[in-house]
Amino acid sequence: MKKVALSIVVLSLLIISFTSIPSASAHNECERGDIRVVGGWVNEPPLVGQLNGIELEITRISSNQTITNALAQLEVTVKKGTLTKSLEFLPTEEPGVYDAAILPTQTGQYAVVMTGTVAGQAYDCQIEIEDVEDTRQIEFPPATSNNGNPIPPDFLEQFQEAIADLSGQIDTAVTSSEEAKEAALAATESASELKFAADRAYLFGMVGVGVGIAGIVIGVVALSRSKDKN
Repeated sequence: MKKVALSIVVLSLLIISFTSIPSASAHNECERGDIRVVGGWVNEPPLVGQLNGIELEITRISSNQTITNALAQLEVTVKKGTLTKSLEFLPTEEPGVYDAAILPTQTGQYAVVMTGTVAGQAYDCQIEIEDVEDTRQIEFPPATSNNGNPIPPDFLEQFQEAIADLSGQIDTAVTSSEEAKEAALAATESASELKFAADRAYLFGMVGVGVGIAGIVIGVVALSRSKDKN
C-alpha cells in the first residue's frame, strides 16, 4: 500500500514538473478589441538561409473560437529593420491558422505587421517574433571550402564589405567617366568654334589681299594710261 502511495506521489511530482516547464514555442500574441492573433515561426529556432514560414492563429477572445477567412481584409507584412515585404498567407488544415513561406537571409529580429480589419473589427498591431540565428551554432562538422580548409567565421562579412566597397568604386568611376565625357564634348565644341573663327579670319584676310592686289593693278593701269597721254 505504501509503495502505491509513493508511486502516486512520484507521478504527481513528475506531472507538476513537466507542466511547469515553459513552452519551447517563441510565439507572441497581440490583442485588439475582441481579436487575438498569435504569431511566430513555423520551424523554431529560425535559421538564416533556411526555408521557413510564419504562422498566425486568429481567434475571437470572447468565445475563444478561431476565425475562418480572417485575412480577407487584413494586410500582413514582415519587417526587418526598415525593410518590409508583403506575405501571402494561406489557410492550413487547422481552422483559424494561416502560414506563409519565407526564406530569412539575415540574422536578428523580425516582426509581423498587421493592418486592416478582422471579422469587421479594426485591427492594427505588430508582433515581434523569435530572432533568426546563424547556422554556425548548429553546424557539424564546420563548413569547409573546396581545399578542405575551414571557412573563417567572418569570411562572409568581409566578402560583403568588399563587394560594397567595389560597388562604391564602380559608382565613382562611372561618375568620373561621365564628367570626362562632358569635358570632351565641351572641348570639341570650343575647337569647332575656334575653327569657325579661324576660317572667317582667313576668308576676310584673303578678301583683303584680293582687294589690295586689285588696287595695285588699278593703280598700275592708271599710271600707264597717264604716261601714254603725255
